[in-house]
Amino acid sequence: MMKLTRLRSAAILPVLLLTSLILDGCAGRVQYYYPENIDRVRTGIEVFLDRYAGRYRGKTAAVVTNHSGTDYYLEPNIRLLEKKGIDVISILAPEHGLYGFQNEYEKSAYSVDPNFNAVVYNLHKLNTNSLGYILDKADIVIFDIQDMGMRCYTYISNLKFVMDTLNGTDKELIVLDRPNPIGYMGIDGAYLRREFSSKFVSAFPSPLIYNMTIGEAARYYRGEFTKDVDLTVIGMENYRRDMMFNETGLPWIPPSPNLPTYTSAIIYTFTVLMEGINISLGRGTAKPFEYIGAPWIEPASFCKELEKLGLKNFKFRPVYFEPTFSKYAGQRCGGAHILYTGGKFTPSETAFAIMGHIMKTYPKARWERSGDSFPVDHLAGTDAFRKDIQEGRTYGHFRMKNDATVQAYAFRRGAYLMY
Repeated sequence: MMKLTRLRSAAILPVLLLTSLILDGCAGRVQYYYPENIDRVRTGIEVFLDRYAGRYRGKTAAVVTNHSGTDYYLEPNIRLLEKKGIDVISILAPEHGLYGFQNEYEKSAYSVDPNFNAVVYNLHKLNTNSLGYILDKADIVIFDIQDMGMRCYTYISNLKFVMDTLNGTDKELIVLDRPNPIGYMGIDGAYLRREFSSKFVSAFPSPLIYNMTIGEAARYYRGEFTKDVDLTVIGMENYRRDMMFNETGLPWIPPSPNLPTYTSAIIYTFTVLMEGINISLGRGTAKPFEYIGAPWIEPASFCKELEKLGLKNFKFRPVYFEPTFSKYAGQRCGGAHILYTGGKFTPSETAFAIMGHIMKTYPKARWERSGDSFPVDHLAGTDAFRKDIQEGRTYGHFRMKNDATVQAYAFRRGAYLMY
């Protein structure tokens, strides 16, 4: 394994200096299209730098982060930490990589990043022993990633992986809190059943939508499962849990390549479950997760039927589209452009209604399979979601089966909330 130290080389110094000037120039405090607002949310990284970073001057740090780890002025957390005298000796990147552009999992276990002059490790290629070895070389571990508030989104699984690895050690984990973009929706979906957990998709023990910030999730997981983690959570200022992201005053930085806008992230909360059937979700188009369709769907009739489902928070526009990758790459698909009209809704109920219609109406529709398992069961955290659609049951029937475990979770979670 490569030695976990900062890379020093006279040969690359001129390039690094030039890169640093370019990056620092891009991250300068310029006026954006959104106005400076003293009442905006101040994220955990900003609060940490102002109030707590001085305590860690001279310490070495392993930082779990990606491109979303910036301050309000879009300056990367790595640079900000180093300006405060914290030496970042390793970076651990989640799915989509450090720069958030990869559509597939990175295949290499580590790489050398010239922009930050550091080794970047791929969390999805590490086991507990290798992760433990990397983290042990640093004085502190810092976690700073924009989460999406959903169990099937792999960043919360990364937090669990780090906490499981640190449990029982004396290494301090510092989680820098960020807004939950879908916190206004509340709690939704089934609580994860153990047999449907996986290392990165649906690993965190919660309902599908857990209604916690990443910092609250860390407090919850420590309190309930990893009691021997030395955890510090740096909270936000001016944040309310019922805020929509566009109310925070913060810029939307796409947390992954297929969530380019806040609208796509909202719609993703229910279309992600449709990964479990053989339709395209618009990956490889200009509207990922907002387009749904397949070569065997006629758009006009499809949208007319979707409107009849009574989903008052959405409108459906007939579209044709041709994905450049993922399902049906290079094929013309007919389907719907889903437009969010505002307000609070229940994502699992919305997915249940649309998927139920597709499975009942289209003979070519089928459940995706991976060997003997169904991916939708891992996304939903239970096989009851699939089976109830399959057997023509109502969403109410599905929800009733999950009420007891979800309510128990909601009660336990209450002890760890910060906002």
